[in-house]
Amino acid sequence: MKNNHIDKIKRYGVALGSLLLTGCATVPRQGGFKSVASMARQRTGATVIWDQNTKADQRVHTAVGKLLSQQLTAHAAVQIALLDNPELQAQYEQLGVSQADVVQAGLLSNPIFNFDFRFPAAPFYGWDASVAQNFLDILLLPTRGKIAAAQFAATKAQVTNAVVMMAQRTRSAYYRLVGDQQMVALESQVKQGAAAQLDLAKKLRQAGNTPPIAYDQQLTLYEHIRLQLAMDKATVLEDHERLNAMMGLWGKEGNWTAPARLTAPPKHNLPLKGLESLAIKQSLSLAAARQRLHADAIALRISGIAGLLPGASIGLDYVRDPDVRGTLGPAISVPIPIFNQGQPQVAIATAQYRMAYRSYQAAAIRIRAKVREAWIAMHAAQQEVLFYQRIMLPLRKRMVNETQLAYNGMYVSGFVLMQAKQAEIDTARHYVQTLQRFWLARQRLRQVLGGTLPAKNDRTYKTAPTHSHKEK
Repeated sequence: MKNNHIDKIKRYGVALGSLLLTGCATVPRQGGFKSVASMARQRTGATVIWDQNTKADQRVHTAVGKLLSQQLTAHAAVQIALLDNPELQAQYEQLGVSQADVVQAGLLSNPIFNFDFRFPAAPFYGWDASVAQNFLDILLLPTRGKIAAAQFAATKAQVTNAVVMMAQRTRSAYYRLVGDQQMVALESQVKQGAAAQLDLAKKLRQAGNTPPIAYDQQLTLYEHIRLQLAMDKATVLEDHERLNAMMGLWGKEGNWTAPARLTAPPKHNLPLKGLESLAIKQSLSLAAARQRLHADAIALRISGIAGLLPGASIGLDYVRDPDVRGTLGPAISVPIPIFNQGQPQVAIATAQYRMAYRSYQAAAIRIRAKVREAWIAMHAAQQEVLFYQRIMLPLRKRMVNETQLAYNGMYVSGFVLMQAKQAEIDTARHYVQTLQRFWLARQRLRQVLGGTLPAKNDRTYKTAPTHSHKEK
């Protein structure tokens, strides 16, 4: 009889061991990163690498050095940021955590082994042994896997969104830097003109042709312009360091150069119609919210069972005592739902699902509003840029030429000529500010559209090709 019990224990042990082995798994080191990198490349046109101190990562650092040795473009700045920014590298570790959660969801909880030894022992040693496994854990194993898979998909969308956001923040910082550099160049011209006006006022004062207040006015204007130029140069330095931080650069690596001028806006207009739907379709933050909503819906469906039978277990129980000698059989433990029938768990799951659903609706509304807001700002700036290009800049130039001719004929004074040139430079400053506003609004629109802008001839607003994202 003893051998029969031992054989039974072995058979049940083999069965239980087989069940446990099906739950064993390993956690992939770069779980989910391949899909993140692929989607990020589609949205940004740049390569994404998870730096794990391999030889390939060393080659990446060499490529970054080559990009920095040339004049920095917007696309190069984005590429460097996506390769070197430590914040993104930290974001990638979320994939490892979420992947581990998926593996964990596919594993059974460890069985509980109990052993009792009773005294007095003589003339017979009495003892009990049992192995129990959470019954609900086995029953809900596939469902838990679905919830973890949805949460993992949400994490991948969230990490990809972080990559896209970093790309757009880097582009915006780049355009802000180049625009501020262009403003400094114009301020330098203003300072030169003010210095010439001040020199002329000084000569007229020394000759006794003007009152002292005229010279003091010119001196005040010159000093104000000089102060503004110093402040603008400090702003450029701040822009440079801000962009350095986004690209993950410091020390000698930060000594790169950027173009001195912003490029003109594209000639074609981007219609507003269809952009809201495109933003909803391409939004990675909404994609993550949808996956979390899906996970909450699954959790809601099983909340009743999980709340009704907490701690239910099934297993084997072996008892050896003086009367029966030894018995082996199944052991079942089920809570009696008298006081708690799972209603609180259902209520909590329902509230969480409704909260997630309403949050998703609110996020979609905000995205639609941001699309309209960014488009209005971009369109207004584009029209203003065209106004300066077609009307104000040519008009100011013509006025300077006419004033120059009048000055050559001694019809106007040198002050009038300098004022005309000053007005031309001021108009150019407003033009640069508007141009900078256009590019920043365009980046906000690109960001809310999920990282891509429609191609010029794409009236259905399908995702634009990768090469169209590489704006210089």
